[in-house]
Amino acid sequence: MMGTLWFTPLVAAAVLGAADDPLAAPAAALVPPPLHATSPCGSLRVTVVEGCAYAAEPVGVHALVVLPGRLADWVRLPLEEAPDAIVVPDEGTMVCLDRSGPGARVVSMDLAGEERASRPLGDLVPDGHGLRSCAGLSLAYSEVGVCVAIPLEGDALALVDLDGATGLETCDVLRAGPDAETLLRRSREYLRAGDEDAARVALEEVLRVDPAEPRAYQQLARLHRRSGDQEAQLDCLREGLEQSHQVAAGAVDHGWQVGTPEARLVLEFLETTRQVRGDAEASAALGDALTLYPCMEQAVLLRADLLLADGREAEAMASLEAALEGLVGAERGPALHDIGRFLERAGRDRDALAYLTRAADEGEFTEFLIRDLADLHVRLGEPRLAAGWLSRLAAHWRSVSNGSSEAGRSARGSRRLADLEAEILGLEESVPVVTDP
Repeated sequence: MMGTLWFTPLVAAAVLGAADDPLAAPAAALVPPPLHATSPCGSLRVTVVEGCAYAAEPVGVHALVVLPGRLADWVRLPLEEAPDAIVVPDEGTMVCLDRSGPGARVVSMDLAGEERASRPLGDLVPDGHGLRSCAGLSLAYSEVGVCVAIPLEGDALALVDLDGATGLETCDVLRAGPDAETLLRRSREYLRAGDEDAARVALEEVLRVDPAEPRAYQQLARLHRRSGDQEAQLDCLREGLEQSHQVAAGAVDHGWQVGTPEARLVLEFLETTRQVRGDAEASAALGDALTLYPCMEQAVLLRADLLLADGREAEAMASLEAALEGLVGAERGPALHDIGRFLERAGRDRDALAYLTRAADEGEFTEFLIRDLADLHVRLGEPRLAAGWLSRLAAHWRSVSNGSSEAGRSARGSRRLADLEAEILGLEESVPVVTDP
C-alpha cells in the first residue's frame, strides 16, 4: 500500500478509537496537505507527515519512504515540525527546509531519517544576494551533478552541492528563467498553433534548464519524425536515454507497468530503433532499457518476441521467467496474465494457458482473465474445462445479484449470471457422452 492511501485510514481509525476507548493508542492528525517528493528517475517516493498513527513515538515528523521491491518504511525525521519543503535528489537522500527553530535551516538526511548535514539557510545565500520571499527548495543540475536550488531575489538560484566540504555548500548562482514545466507547456501551445519552429526553440530551452527532461526529448524526436528525419529522431531519443540514465545513477525500477516519463522515453527509443534499424539493433538497444527497467512489461515482452522470431524459444521462455522473479506482491498476477496473452498472440496456446492458470493460482481474478482461460480451453477442444472457469465467474455474479448492493448493480449481476449460465450449459452439452458398448 502506498503513501497517504495507507496512512489516512489509520489516522482516522486512531482518532475515533481515542474518543471511544480511553486505552486506544495515541495518534496525531495528518498535516494538511502532506509533502510529497520524488527522485529524478521517479522510483523513490517520500511523503512527509506530522505524527504517525500507532507509532511508538506518535508525536513528531515522519516520512513514508517507498522504493520498488521493498516494503514501505515509516521513518522518524530529526525535525520538530513538518518542513516547508522537501526534495529527493537521489535514491539515498532527502533534503528538507526546516523552519521549526529560531532560524530556517537546510537539512540533508539518509532514507533512515538520520541527519547527514545541516546548515542555516542564510549561510547558503551568497554575498550580495537576498532570499526570495517565497523561498523553497527544488532540484537543479550543474557540473557537480544534482544540486538543491534555493530561490534568490532577482530571479536567481543558489545551487547547493550536497557533497561539499561542509556537507552542504553553495557552488554556483544561476539566473533563473522560466522553469521546465512552463517551457513544456509553452511548447505544447506553439504546437497546437502550428508553429513548430517556436515549439522547437522552447524545447531546446527546456533542455538547457533541465538536460535530463525526458518529455522534451520525446517532443523533439516527434518533430524530427514529422519532418521525415528518422535518423535525427533516433539520435534525439538516444541522447535523452543517456541523460536519463546518468540522472538515475543506476537506480533500478522493478515495476511491471512503469508509467514514468523516463520509462516512456525508453519505450519510444526501442520502438523507433526497431522501425528505423530493424530487429537486430532493437535487440541490442534492449540492454539499455532493461538496465533500469528489468521487469518493464513492454521491454520484457519485446525481448521475448525478438528471441522467438530468431528461433531461440528456450531463451525467450527463460527471459520471461527471469523478469517474473523480480516482481513481488500484486504485480505478479497481472504480469502472468500479460505474458499469457502475449504467448497466445504468438501462437503458443499451451504455454499461454500455463501462464494464465498461474495468474489465477496466484490470486488474480478478473473477468478478462477468466474469459481468456475459457476461450483458450475452447480453442484447445476442452469445453468442460472452459465451463469450469466460467462457473467461477458465475459464482461472482450470483453473489452480486443476490447481494445488498444498489438496484442497478444487482440487476446487472442477474443479467450477467443468466448469460453465463446459458453459455456454461452450451459448453457442457457440447461434450460428447461416452457410453459403455
